[in-house]
Amino acid sequence: MGLAEYIKAGAALERAVINLQTDVSGSGSVNLGSAYVLLGMTTTAPCRLRLYDTIQSRDDVAEKARIFSNTNISASTALVGDFTMSVGTYTIDPVVYGVVQNTSTPLTYYRVDNTASGQFPQITFNRYLLEDPTISSTGRRNIPLLAASLAANGLISGTLYDSQIPTTYLLVSASVSGSATRARLRLYSTSQSFSDTIEVNRLFATESSATSKLIVDIIMSGSETTYFIPKIIGANFKNMGTDLNLIRNNTGKIMGANELYYILQNASTTGGTVAVSASVHVFSFED
Repeated sequence: MGLAEYIKAGAALERAVINLQTDVSGSGSVNLGSAYVLLGMTTTAPCRLRLYDTIQSRDDVAEKARIFSNTNISASTALVGDFTMSVGTYTIDPVVYGVVQNTSTPLTYYRVDNTASGQFPQITFNRYLLEDPTISSTGRRNIPLLAASLAANGLISGTLYDSQIPTTYLLVSASVSGSATRARLRLYSTSQSFSDTIEVNRLFATESSATSKLIVDIIMSGSETTYFIPKIIGANFKNMGTDLNLIRNNTGKIMGANELYYILQNASTTGGTVAVSASVHVFSFED
């Protein structure tokens, strides 16, 4: 079920203004919805505000101590956004997305600091809702990638075909299994990237070309879940032409497919063959 079908089914997806009086403890929670787009904010006092999808991320000791200018954020931290604000109204551009874990108690967790003594700002959020759990939460998908035994620096590329793979989606997080494994995962909008030898052989630290149709390129270590900050919009470009008139006129040619194109690689340059497997966690915009 994509967003269009979701709305037809009665999902109350709409903009709303939500007020939060921040707690004197400097942290707490606010119900912005189980999945949402954050469009803007207003604060009544200067502050730094951090928003998280999980309470574990908000209360992580290292994350508590991280200063605003430090962008070295732990892979396990589900940060929605980190904002430093003076009094006033702010438009968030580009917008940020939140996808909380618990749809029955859809809380976003916050930490507020750098406030003047005795001031606990009121924050007003302008958000657009993406999920109505009273209708369905099936837009959340865990997509396992093909596991493989790979030598040091070895890789495998492939296409996943499954009706549960959305054609357009929000990429929330990814996981790798195997405590001794460092895995590199690349996702693409088209399968043509597999035949691009420059892209296939590209080092992680090298920028990809515009023609590669790369969605994301990450290295994950151990058995961990990596959260994307900010979350990333991905799409399948199969049959996606460049003639807007043909697309608008609905010629009967389906744009996009329920496919995911990937390169999975053993990111270790030394050592023997190891089992490498990964999965990605997405929120569907369009099936």
